[in-house]
This record gives sequence, structure tokens and C-alpha cells, in this order.
Amino acid sequence: MEHIQRTVEHLKTYIPTSTKRSDHKAFWDKSLLESSRQPLSATISEREYPIKQVKVQRVIYQGFGGTPIHAHYLLPRNAEEKLPCLLFFHGYGGNKGSVAQYMQWLIQGYAVLAVDSRGHGESGDAALYSSEVTGSWVTKGILDKNEYYYRNVYMDAVRAIDFLCTRKEIDAERIGVIGGSMGGGITLAVAALDDRPKLAVADMPNMCDIPLAMEQKFEGSLTIVENFLRQNPQLTEQVYETLSYFDHVNLAEQITCRTRFAVGLRDIICPPQPSYGVYNLIHAPKSMEVYPFSGHDMSMNSHTDKTLEFIAAYL
Repeated sequence: MEHIQRTVEHLKTYIPTSTKRSDHKAFWDKSLLESSRQPLSATISEREYPIKQVKVQRVIYQGFGGTPIHAHYLLPRNAEEKLPCLLFFHGYGGNKGSVAQYMQWLIQGYAVLAVDSRGHGESGDAALYSSEVTGSWVTKGILDKNEYYYRNVYMDAVRAIDFLCTRKEIDAERIGVIGGSMGGGITLAVAALDDRPKLAVADMPNMCDIPLAMEQKFEGSLTIVENFLRQNPQLTEQVYETLSYFDHVNLAEQITCRTRFAVGLRDIICPPQPSYGVYNLIHAPKSMEVYPFSGHDMSMNSHTDKTLEFIAAYL
């Protein structure tokens, strides 16, 4: 156990170097203003579902630039009071999944909005990218911060909060954001760019301390960026500049809500040190769950129980 303790103590002291550009705040202020001026145009349709105690609905809202974003919108049936709500984001290459996987939250009285990120699941991607050479989301628009895929994704996620705040059945003061891997990264982005969430749960989040993560990872979406740069070394500085706007090292200090991280010390996709680097920069109330023998997976029963306890305590 001593070597594990030494590792964790080292991670607790790691402070990453900021790569923030001078126009970082102006870029995000402009993005948020542009997003707020676009019509949400949400549609809701009820779906039949075998579990009759739950109201299952399909939501489509207009994401950033008009891309239709699809989501499950789930409510405990016959709720008489305004509901706290959990906003879920999935991992890279995944989707919002089955309605059934959210039952543990619905039976406790939470509403759920589970979103398909653009280009995933049922959500399309209407954005135009001048650089889209690898066929994968992480490099779409990577030569221009205004075009970059994750700009669209982060703004789509903020618009999910916009949708929830239009719903009379939702308690807008009790919205939590939760996700793992890419979903964990989106969770951190929403918490940094929007002050409406009350809490954020980010398991093994991506887009953390990207220069270090590029060095330490062995699998995952950043390997696609690495492959792109291997073929185009002359674009390295340009790519790193774009990524700096989406790196949570440069967003972490904007997070004001209570935040819970989780990392696996054997994660080779989203390594623990970059996550700790972001965590160490957050000034809001925060906590970290560490799993010494886990990789890029937080599906253990003990972790699920800890997440249930955390959300029950703070939302």
C-alpha cells in the first residue's frame, strides 16, 4: 500500500502549466452569447415503455449552429413537486443508451436528461469543418478554434441546461451534470461555462492537461490527434493552440459548483495525472475517488454506490 499512497500524494501536489491564450475568455464569452441567441426549438414526444411508473419522452433540441440534438427525457410518473434533474453525457463513440439504465435515479425522484452528443447515437452534426481528415470527431475542425468539434459539443451541452430551465416540472436550482470519459470532460466544461449546475460528477474525464495526456496515454481519442500530427508535424503548434481553448486546465478555475472526480491509476486512455492536474486547480468544493487497480472503467458496484451517496447528499 505504501507505493500507492506515495503515488496519490504525488498526484495531489501536481500543478499543471497553463496554456491559456490571451483571448481565452473572450472566445468563450462570444461562444456563449452566440449560443444564447439561437432558438432552442425543442420538441418533446412521449414513448411507450414497459415500465409504466416512468414517463419516457424523446426530446430533440437545436444545438449550436442548428444541429438537432436527441435525448431521453425521463420523469417519475405522477410527480407532484418540482424535480431535481441529472443531465447525463456519454463517452466517446458511445450513446445515451437504454432508458432502463437510468432507473436507479428515477425511483429516487430525479428527472433525467440523457443526451446523444453530436455525431453520436441519434444526433447528427450539421457543422462544416474545413479540416476533417481522419474521419473521427476529435480532429474535426482542429485547425481552427471556431470550427473545432468540441466547441460545438460544449455549447450543445450548455443548451441542454437551457432546455431544462424551460421546463416547469424541473427545479432549476437542483440540476446535476454527470458523465464519464468524454462525458466527464463535457461535464467539466458545462460546470466551467455555466453557473446553473449545482454539482458535477466527472469520472475519468477527457481533455484534461492535454499536452501531458498526449504523452501518457496509450489508447483513446488523443491517439488520433497524435496520428494526425505524425503525418502533419508542421501543424503541431496550430493544433496545440486550438486544443488549449478546450483543455480543462484552462477552464478549471471557472468551476463554482461542487465537483466529484474519479480516476483509475491504471487508466491508459485518460491517465490519472492529467485529471489530478485539473482537479488541483478547482477552488470550489470537491472530492476525488481513486481506484488503484482500475483502468478506464468505473462500473464497479462500490463506485456506483459512492455516486449514489454523493448525489443523494448534495442534490
